[in-house]
Amino acid sequence: MTTIDMTLVIEKATELNFSMVELNKAFKRVASAKTRLKQSAGRPDFNEKMTAVLQEEQLLKHVRAYISDPKKTVNDLTAEDIAAMTYDEVCKAIRSIQSKKTHTRWADDCQKDSKGIFIPGTGAMYKEACRIEQMLQERKFELKPNAAGFSKATLRELIANLRVCSDLDAATCLDRIEAFMEGGES
Repeated sequence: MTTIDMTLVIEKATELNFSMVELNKAFKRVASAKTRLKQSAGRPDFNEKMTAVLQEEQLLKHVRAYISDPKKTVNDLTAEDIAAMTYDEVCKAIRSIQSKKTHTRWADDCQKDSKGIFIPGTGAMYKEACRIEQMLQERKFELKPNAAGFSKATLRELIANLRVCSDLDAATCLDRIEAFMEGGES
């Protein structure tokens, strides 16, 4: 296993201004150089140049890992993370945490009764999964779209925007709501 020289990674990230856009451009540049080099495989210096291109590509992969935020698993979600989620993300997280609950219900950290038999659902991992699921269910209820397909958060946002525009008359407000209901922006 090779070790990563983090000073090189940090230098390259600084050179790219910690920008994913710049990093993607660098990846494209390296891929283009690699393709051109493969077309001229008969060159006497092919191995040295290909090694340099592959090392550059590997460095860029390490830079990408350094720059990008690691995505949290559903087991590590906090109340702040859940509050920032959309309705679809919440639904997906609920399915994931329910799967986690299923797998941890009979986990080794469950308590045992007097006969030494596991009591399902008494383990710490299961209880944590239940706690996270409860927070997700509450967030889902907050965001749940009504029958017309509008989420409560979107309607709250529309109402807040209309309140800011205090100089609007009732007819203009109704026109904006109708435009919003038809999918247009006001």
